[in-house]
Amino acid sequence: MVSYKSKLTMRRLWLLKSLIDIVYFFAIIGIIFGLPMIFMIAVMPNEVPFDIAVSKNGEIVENKTSWEIIVSMFIIYIGYAFQVYAIYLFRKILVLFRKRIIFDVSVIKNFDQMGKAILIGYVTILLPVIFFALTSSHVEVKLNFMINDSFLIPGIGLFFIVLSEVFQMAKDMKEENELTV
Repeated sequence: MVSYKSKLTMRRLWLLKSLIDIVYFFAIIGIIFGLPMIFMIAVMPNEVPFDIAVSKNGEIVENKTSWEIIVSMFIIYIGYAFQVYAIYLFRKILVLFRKRIIFDVSVIKNFDQMGKAILIGYVTILLPVIFFALTSSHVEVKLNFMINDSFLIPGIGLFFIVLSEVFQMAKDMKEENELTV
């Protein structure tokens, strides 16, 4: 017989999986349209349906694209792809949890890869920002994900890496416990 607490947990897991599926769907749309848009901006900037303006102190400096902007957009796209991969891995973990597969090697590996993907994606997205800050270029790149994501996103990445290690320790303890009985 399944307890009420177990049913509640499964309901919450279903809700989390549904929310992550929605986030993943919209993230994939960004992946699908992002790369062609970058190439379109690079090859035929006049055909882009919106203006790409470089501003300095709120005033538009130029209304054209430079190689710096194209390269930085591509680097940000790569970092975004790592973030989407982390969401994909999280979806896989939630599917395993729904099947009640918890202390499995694939769950541990996916947690570790997810944390590394978040960290690599964050650092990759940060590279153009650091480049434009160091070169005192007239290009300003602003990335606002949350109120202050300077420590939050790397913290989440490290959390999932540590969580994979905790799951590995729990798996080892469970196996050790089964051998002693």
